[in-house]
Amino acid sequence: MAGILLESGVVLVPLACAALYIIVTSNKLLVLFSLFAALVFLAGRRLRYHYSSGAYGDMVVRIKEQSEPASENRGARKSDSGSDGDSDDGAEFNEIIDDAHRHCDIDEEVVEGSGALLSTAVTSASTKFDMELYGSALSYDHRCFYIDGHPTWILATDFDYWRIPLSSDISEEEKSNTGKADQAKQVWRRVLLQIKSMGFNAVRIRFHWGFHSPSKGKYDFTGSRDVHQLLTLCEELGVLVIACLGPYVGDDVQGGGYPFWLIQRDHIRLRHLKHSGYKLWDNHFAAAEAEWYDQIIPMIVGHEVVTKNTRGRGCVVLVQVENHLGARGPLSLPLALQDETRLLARMARERVIRTPLITNNHVWPQDFTSFAARAWMLVEKKLRAYRIISDVYRTDISGFTVRDITQNPLDIDSIAFATKGDNVPMFAAELYKSTNSGNGELFSEQIEIALSQGLSAFSLPGFFDLPSIGNFASAALTASPNTQYAAVGDDGLLSQDARVSRLVLNAARAFEHMSVASDYVSARPWITRPVKPAVRGVNIRGLPQGVVRARRQWEYFERPATGPSGTAASSRDSSRQLGIVTYVDGTKASETATDGELAFLFSLADAPTVSKSGSFALTGTLGPRKRGIFVSNVFVGGADPLMLVAATKEIYARVSLDTGCEVWVCAEESIQSGQLFFEGECQVAGHAEVEYVDVEHAAGRKFSFVIPNSGPGLFSVTGSGSDSAKVYVALLPQKALDTLVADYRSYDRSKSETPITEESSAQSIVAWGADSILLTSDGHIGMALSPDSTKSTNETSAVFIVSPSQPHSDSAILKPVSSLDASATFSGCPFIWQFNIEQETASTVSDDAALTAVSGFEKRVTSWDTMPWKVLPTTSDLETMDEINVMSWQRDLGMFAYNAIDVGLNASHVLYRCQVRLKPQHITSPRILLQLNARHRCTVWVNGVNLSGHETFREQKLLPGGFQALKDALKTPGAAHGPDRWSGTYTYDVTDFMRISHIPNSSAVSSNTDGQGDEDEEGALSEIIVIVESYGLGVQSDGFNDARVPRGLIAAYWHGFNLIGEDHDDSEIHDHSHDRRTEQLRTRWEICGVDATKLSNPYNSSGFPDEATSSGWSAAVEYPLVQDTWSTRAKINVDHGVHWLRWKLLPSSNTAPLYLRISGKATVYVWANGCILKKHKAGSSEPSLVLLRGGAFGEASSESAATADSIVVMMYGWADHADISAVDGRVISVDLSLANMRLA
Repeated sequence: MAGILLESGVVLVPLACAALYIIVTSNKLLVLFSLFAALVFLAGRRLRYHYSSGAYGDMVVRIKEQSEPASENRGARKSDSGSDGDSDDGAEFNEIIDDAHRHCDIDEEVVEGSGALLSTAVTSASTKFDMELYGSALSYDHRCFYIDGHPTWILATDFDYWRIPLSSDISEEEKSNTGKADQAKQVWRRVLLQIKSMGFNAVRIRFHWGFHSPSKGKYDFTGSRDVHQLLTLCEELGVLVIACLGPYVGDDVQGGGYPFWLIQRDHIRLRHLKHSGYKLWDNHFAAAEAEWYDQIIPMIVGHEVVTKNTRGRGCVVLVQVENHLGARGPLSLPLALQDETRLLARMARERVIRTPLITNNHVWPQDFTSFAARAWMLVEKKLRAYRIISDVYRTDISGFTVRDITQNPLDIDSIAFATKGDNVPMFAAELYKSTNSGNGELFSEQIEIALSQGLSAFSLPGFFDLPSIGNFASAALTASPNTQYAAVGDDGLLSQDARVSRLVLNAARAFEHMSVASDYVSARPWITRPVKPAVRGVNIRGLPQGVVRARRQWEYFERPATGPSGTAASSRDSSRQLGIVTYVDGTKASETATDGELAFLFSLADAPTVSKSGSFALTGTLGPRKRGIFVSNVFVGGADPLMLVAATKEIYARVSLDTGCEVWVCAEESIQSGQLFFEGECQVAGHAEVEYVDVEHAAGRKFSFVIPNSGPGLFSVTGSGSDSAKVYVALLPQKALDTLVADYRSYDRSKSETPITEESSAQSIVAWGADSILLTSDGHIGMALSPDSTKSTNETSAVFIVSPSQPHSDSAILKPVSSLDASATFSGCPFIWQFNIEQETASTVSDDAALTAVSGFEKRVTSWDTMPWKVLPTTSDLETMDEINVMSWQRDLGMFAYNAIDVGLNASHVLYRCQVRLKPQHITSPRILLQLNARHRCTVWVNGVNLSGHETFREQKLLPGGFQALKDALKTPGAAHGPDRWSGTYTYDVTDFMRISHIPNSSAVSSNTDGQGDEDEEGALSEIIVIVESYGLGVQSDGFNDARVPRGLIAAYWHGFNLIGEDHDDSEIHDHSHDRRTEQLRTRWEICGVDATKLSNPYNSSGFPDEATSSGWSAAVEYPLVQDTWSTRAKINVDHGVHWLRWKLLPSSNTAPLYLRISGKATVYVWANGCILKKHKAGSSEPSLVLLRGGAFGEASSESAATADSIVVMMYGWADHADISAVDGRVISVDLSLANMRLA
């Protein structure tokens, strides 16, 4: 709507006001009725268009598309302009005009393979997942997903493979090198293993269209872009994948993830947005989407979990089409077109995608429970009843976004009502933690609350802070990066929140077979009476309602009627599987209520009601996180099982040694106290005591009340029968719990032929002792980081592993111990293995030697004269050439005809130059002023003098503030997201810095003749250099058409002189009505930069054309790294322009993370092996840490050990931040230092 008002308001608003005034003065009632009728008509028309399908509207995606006459007209217009009287002016701008037209004459051509004509309506049923055909491999109901009949959580975090810096991104030669492809696989493997070690079983992979398609018609799926290799690796590691096809990636990526070449086609309506707040179907954009799907879907089809390949089952469990399409326009009218999702779903099915399709178009709770959402649901229902609109199209599963689930608890009924998903699981495609201090700011809180509320599938964006290459981030994140959001740093180091999250996920997944397919205890009655005494309900004395959430396992058989290998289904009594998992949230209760021991009241199945008094009581505490996950009705063993009736002791891990023996891992009593309550008279040996008791509602039965002793230790519990099962319980201290890692056998898809049982669904191997332990199901143990690099108080000198067979390791720092020390806590246990961590190398070397040596320090300065400048026309230039016809109110002579996006300069920086010659008769004012309108950060030099600059940027929050936020956005220019005002002009007084050949009256204006040289007849030459740093393109989200909002220098105006030739008389010289036109025509601006569409990786450039030059470097003897501190202070003379430094990091065997620490008030870019790693923002008071080498997510440490790394640093600054008292000129000091965690 904003775009419509801005474009037509000048003409329509006065006429509308006049008409309204006439009507109001005659009949007010008529006015009100007319307005109401107009609103109803527009709303009905919009709704009909919104819900119309291909059968109603002209929604076509043709296999062959005829070229439209527009391209011919444009070519004719261009040829005509070259034949008129201004042919010289036309020739002057031909190069830049051709570049702009090159980005506008595409997609009129045929788009091969763009899909079939949608001549019939696409319904939800026509694209529905075929559960009858593929249900044995993948199915779902309102509780959860089932893989091979086994209930499965989908616990995911985002894995953006395109953010990870690899040297294989640099050149075509390296990308085609097999070694570089192996390097990508090594890095991906290490990252995926660490994701698994955190307790996640899935990753959400967003496939980035722009990353794979640098230019029109070119697609790259090799090296670090090899999607097939990435998905194959996920299958090998047993990691499930949520494949997000896009084409829209998200609002955290500039341009929304659309390729630059598509954004430059201004005749294509991205996401069908004609204006902000208004969509109109565009066949060309639909054809472009089809082209992307033609490329990406064949990479995914062979890896779906419903299919088998040579590696067993595939890994892709869900396929997401589009992202965040649920924006609403004025009056909360739905903005997205139903045909958008219909088309993408149809294209996915036509290209043989067989897994369930999902969307992520809504936000909980505002799109489900708000008054506007509810009202429109009722309106849509009535309109469908009268067949005014068609049925709402929905994919198989309607996902949603949740921001802080602790403050917005889910309501399954409201979600099912809004999504019409009565028998589908709740899926939070994006689950964010709160960014406000207080409750909800931890990932561990989000995870635990989500599981307690029955959320069986979710993804946590931002949990891992992957090191980011280049310019992927959106403008908002580039300007204000949130370095404190992630739980795991870009070097792989864990925060305490990450450790607690891992512990919560391990505790939940230890009894996943009970937790996944479950209902609230109060949601339904007990269906079958169990043979053995089982817990029916749980209460905690003194805690308010809502704090205790007990979930009971659904009664189901473990496998379908026929197993995967043709075996008969299990005949075990389903009532034995009615486990209960109780989630307790002590943060919602008063401090006094949760301080100390709590009384847990358990009611048995034979009790007449779930009473508050219960059948028996146990005591326990909640532990440091003030939350707890407790299990009941757990069976161990086969023929003579051991039954855990209830526990107030949290069980964080569970390893099955054989069919009748398990190992449970718990906390020692000083951390979290509790008891274990077993059925029968059990034998207890080791670090615990036992009492035999009777309980109410279980006449004639004995129970064993097991009380662990204080301190770390191990005890066993054995049933009374001769063949009874056995449980070992290991009690660990807090340091060990913080490093607890587990691997899960049930998700190894390569062994899908093995029947999944209750015992095999437990963890297959558990370890503790170091933060960075990596485990695999086959018993392999490794380390993601050097133990010395983690600087963690949780580290020990040994790693302990619980496994039925001896694990193995090829890590040089892990040495197996043949037998445990007799004095050790777990000595004599045949299933606990020890590996000592060899830190001898790291502890015997000095701090200086631990860091990588540096050599070959060199420097250079950018030369403006060698830049590839091109003349940039203004709107007035093209008007004189008949290139464009503008309305009179648009004739802004300082407005450039093409902005940086139009000519392909989408990298971070765009450079501008203006050269002007001035004589005394040109001067019309005492002051010479230069007005610049730029996005986002502008730096100016006039004749070699830095005039500082200005920033036009505003990070607004549109959603919470509603109309007021939108009003504020329209007042202030430089919006990071949404509408951006055309204003934002900043004025520079350049009087004292301009050169004028001769000034008779020195009082009229000052002159600068330094370096002026001989005065020629055309006047003294002045050169103005302007660098504009763009923080990124708009993200095209929330209904805003902002991806093409101009970047770079939008307009430039001169004031104070007139460049009319000397053949004019004085009256014309001082004709101010003619002044601005002539001065703009005579002060030509030039532009240069990097065309991102010509790069192999369009996101890996600073925008400076000389960023990769090998000439002009000289030894920088004044900038050596000081050996005692490993740092240097670079002094940047702001008047000298852009400074560059480079050096070599020599090979090193140290795997510890190596950082470049940057501090100083200058703009700093850092490259490592040709990849942009990070940017230091000018004026920042906080230092920046750039990971150069090592860490869990960095490049393969083996390669760094064998080769030197090339580091390049670019720096420039403003005079306002310079030290004007410096002897060597106006300088900014930038401190650069190498550091590991010990020196950081």
